[in-house]
Amino acid sequence: MRRVVARYDDEGDAADAEADLRQAGLDPERPDIENPFFDPSARPPEARGLLWGGLVGGVVGAAILLAMAVDVLWVPRLSPIMSAGRLALVTFGFGLGAAVGGFVGGIWGTLGELSDPEGPRVAVRVSDAEVGDVKERLRTHDAVVVDDGATSYETR
Repeated sequence: MRRVVARYDDEGDAADAEADLRQAGLDPERPDIENPFFDPSARPPEARGLLWGGLVGGVVGAAILLAMAVDVLWVPRLSPIMSAGRLALVTFGFGLGAAVGGFVGGIWGTLGELSDPEGPRVAVRVSDAEVGDVKERLRTHDAVVVDDGATSYETR
C-alpha cells in the first residue's frame, strides 16, 4: 500500500479533489502534518544546505589544493598527493571539498527552522497498482505537489 499526498494552493481545489476521489470509491483524508520531516509533499529540509555546502566546500577544497600545488601553502604528510598535476589536484580538491561541504551543509539544513506547511493537503491510501491513476486525478485539480510513500508491503 502507498500513501499519496497532494498539496494545493486553493481550498476549493482540495475539496474538488476529495470529491473526485470519493466518487472513485476511495477514502481521502485531510492529513495534519505534525512533523515537516515526514511530509512527502514538502521539500526535504536537508536539501537547503546540501547544494550550498557542496559548492562552497568544493571551491574551498580546490583552492586549498591549488595553493599547495603552487607552494603557497604547505601541509606536512601530504607529499604523495602533491606528485599529481595541478588539474588533478584541483579536481580532487573540489570533489573532496564538495563531499565534506555537502555533508556539513546537509546537517546544517536539518538544524534550521522549518516553515509551516502551506496550503491544504489531501491524502489517500491506495494499492501500488492504483498510484498512477490517483496521482493523475489529484493533478487534474491543480495540485502544486503530488508525492507518495510506501506504508506497507504485501507479500504473496
